[in-house]
Amino acid sequence: MINNINAAVNILFSLLQDAIVIEALLSWIYRGSGNVFTDILHTITEPFLVPARKITYKLFPNMMLDFSPIIALFIIRILQFIINALLGMFING
Repeated sequence: MINNINAAVNILFSLLQDAIVIEALLSWIYRGSGNVFTDILHTITEPFLVPARKITYKLFPNMMLDFSPIIALFIIRILQFIINALLGMFING
């Protein structure tokens, strides 16, 4: 049962990471709104990108490039590691 939960959590984190990468690529190509796909993508990724943007603007206030997707991916990877470790304690303990 816990293995299934662990697999589902890993799939969700992978989908979230893919969504952030797609969002970053779309920011170079298409910045409009009104498209259902991009609206859903913004809804999914913005809760992770907004705090990452705040961190980026505090560290590099005059930076021309937006490194918030990289910071968001890093934070998501840390969260995934923590959740996998907690689930591993339930499996082994």
